Amino acid sequence: MKKILAVVLAAVMMTAAVVAFGACGGNGKETLYVYTNAAFAPWEYMNEYNEVVGVDVDIANEIGEVLGYNVEVRDVAFGSIFTEVQNNEMAIGLAGITVNAEREETGIFSDSYATSTQYAIIPDSMASSVVEGKLPVSALAGKKIGTQESTTGFFLIDEAVNGSTDEETGEHVKGELEGTDAKCYSYKNGIIAGQDLGTQIDVLVIDELPAKSIWNNKSGYQVVEVDAEPESYAVYLNKNATKLRDDINKVITALVDNGVIDYWLLKHSGAII
Repeated sequence: MKKILAVVLAAVMMTAAVVAFGACGGNGKETLYVYTNAAFAPWEYMNEYNEVVGVDVDIANEIGEVLGYNVEVRDVAFGSIFTEVQNNEMAIGLAGITVNAEREETGIFSDSYATSTQYAIIPDSMASSVVEGKLPVSALAGKKIGTQESTTGFFLIDEAVNGSTDEETGEHVKGELEGTDAKCYSYKNGIIAGQDLGTQIDVLVIDELPAKSIWNNKSGYQVVEVDAEPESYAVYLNKNATKLRDDINKVITALVDNGVIDYWLLKHSGAII
């Protein structure tokens, strides 16, 4: 294990030099503004010194180091990230952001640097609802379901509870949980939602690693994968920032190929010190 970690650490130290050799970046004077929401561990969270840290912050700092930008990380509400980036070509969103069609209408994405799935923190009394290791959305019938605003989990549950509109016909499409008295609650972040488990909400649906961080072996609860489509994380950029996107893709390729992001995930999940 120590030998493996030594190899990964060496890759971390070499990545900047490897990418810099093949990519031209900024002049070292511009500032790259990085918008995130620091309540989504291990991707982004506040440490004991009240600093924003996490895998996405490490990625942002590597982008700045390799491309020659000063990096300024700004912690904002998740939904505000997209507005900020749309208004500034030198701003990016790095916050475990899932690539989807709606977001591609307002911005552009880098190559994917990670994948995830939705997980639910459920009371032990719901364990019998799990089918082959996954929780069907239908098992949430009649439940008060917490989500984080503007995230994949929110859109998944909101559509299941309230239905949707067919884009071609304009007709209402009934949601899987519609009419079951299930309710979707949207929170500013998953940490706040987790504090309401067992009082204001029955379950919490959010991405895998934040779900496991919030759950943290909470007595009487377990964390389980939701039976839903997987998703890809990528950097969100201004529509006009195609050159910046291409440069960032070179950094991401090196980080992924060298196993650096996997290493950072272990570090920020507490698996290694």
